[in-house]
Amino acid sequence: MLAKKIILLSPLFFYVLFNSALAQELILNSEEQAYLKKAPTIKMCVDPDWLPYEKLDSQGRHIGLVAEYMALISSRLNLNLSVVKTTSWEETQKLYQNGMCDIVSALNKTPERENHLLFTEPYIKSPAVLVIKNSNVQTRQLADLNGKKLAMVKGYVYDEKLRKDYPGIQIAYQTNMGIALHKVSTGEIDATLGPLFLIFALTQEQNLDNVKIMGNSEYQDELRIGIKLGNTILANIFNKAVSSLSAEDHTLMRKSWAKKRKQ
Repeated sequence: MLAKKIILLSPLFFYVLFNSALAQELILNSEEQAYLKKAPTIKMCVDPDWLPYEKLDSQGRHIGLVAEYMALISSRLNLNLSVVKTTSWEETQKLYQNGMCDIVSALNKTPERENHLLFTEPYIKSPAVLVIKNSNVQTRQLADLNGKKLAMVKGYVYDEKLRKDYPGIQIAYQTNMGIALHKVSTGEIDATLGPLFLIFALTQEQNLDNVKIMGNSEYQDELRIGIKLGNTILANIFNKAVSSLSAEDHTLMRKSWAKKRKQ
């Protein structure tokens, strides 16, 4: 099965949230094919509370847009994935930092994370946006938050960058983005920063009509698969799988998750 070429449709320009690079045929060399034939189940670490990207539901199932992608990729590679259950992103980080994850399903690449992981090309992209309360007329950009509070999930990529670029901002760590948005809506915290795709979904889900998006920041989510440092063969395999995703694949993943959310 793996020796067979997988021919994909030539993608056109795709929705801004997703990788719009040209899809490539998924062709594995003999070393990569041999690795997959002998490979045991791959241990996959995830963010357990990051919908609509991903989540572990009450039964421990991996759900969300990222889960749709990982199901497609594992099927395309004829590879078994086993989700490593955690209760927070911080816990997941500790696991991959200690070499306990073969792969991490979706995360941004940073210099610190490159100490622990190899990365594929991005397969989901989303601009990071600043969110404030409607009544907040003083804040227009991140620079306006000097000396003020900004809600952030500890360990998210913006955490690392914000502390470096805007040391005057008081970062108030939250368990997840849903809580961060709620605290902005109540006025407890001045603002939060997050990926547009996630912010849009959460504000609709929580019926938050008293917050507003102030536009794109200088940051962007570029979600990639992370592979345990040193496993170059597996990294090459997953990178080829990501590169094989067509515009049609991206559309199907988005529609599939949207349909499941309504059920």
